[in-house]
Amino acid sequence: MSANKIKSAIAAAILLGTVSAAQAGFVTIDSTSPVQNTIGIVPSNDFRTIFAGIGVTTYTLGSSLATDAAGSIAFYYFGKEAGYENIFTASNGSATRTYDTGFTPNTQNYFGSNGISFGSLDVSAGLLSFNFCAFSAPHVSQGCVTNAQNDHLNLGSVQSIAFSVSGSGNSAWLFWDDSGAGPDDNHDDMLIKAVFTPKAVPEPATLGLLGLGLLGTWFGASRRQRKALKA
Repeated sequence: MSANKIKSAIAAAILLGTVSAAQAGFVTIDSTSPVQNTIGIVPSNDFRTIFAGIGVTTYTLGSSLATDAAGSIAFYYFGKEAGYENIFTASNGSATRTYDTGFTPNTQNYFGSNGISFGSLDVSAGLLSFNFCAFSAPHVSQGCVTNAQNDHLNLGSVQSIAFSVSGSGNSAWLFWDDSGAGPDDNHDDMLIKAVFTPKAVPEPATLGLLGLGLLGTWFGASRRQRKALKA
């Protein structure tokens, strides 16, 4: 390998190390009016105190949820306060993950057991594909809202999704409201947690060692070249 190629490889390793150190995770997308609105979780939300205990105190209305990198998302159901049957469905185009709350009991709380896991999906970077649907009686639909549609909805629309992206951006709470979506409503009719794991990339330490190895190779090649010129 020539000295110039080795130098290029070292530079690439350093660059990759910088990129891998960046945090990948969930982001919200707000591309249409009304402008997204982040508010404190309202007092009428039955799970507000529990959320406060885990550091989740706000949610955002009027936007859609995306990831800024490829990876996998694990889904967990945590509860509801609703007489409706609410159904969450997520898809990646080839596989689907679904959770159905049923109608009873009206109040369900699985925070004590860290939620009910119902599978994971591989995703690409970009807008996520999922929806919530509400049923007032068996097979009597009250409508569905998709993640993409939520960005276009008025904050006072009949149904909506609120998001709370917490911590490093690798966890997102989805708060479904099946009968009113203004900032004064409670968004506790179905609670889903999504946990994102980015695709594995070389660790910065590994890339650093690669860079050091290439640097050593370059010095060795340079030294041999100087000896050859003197001979």
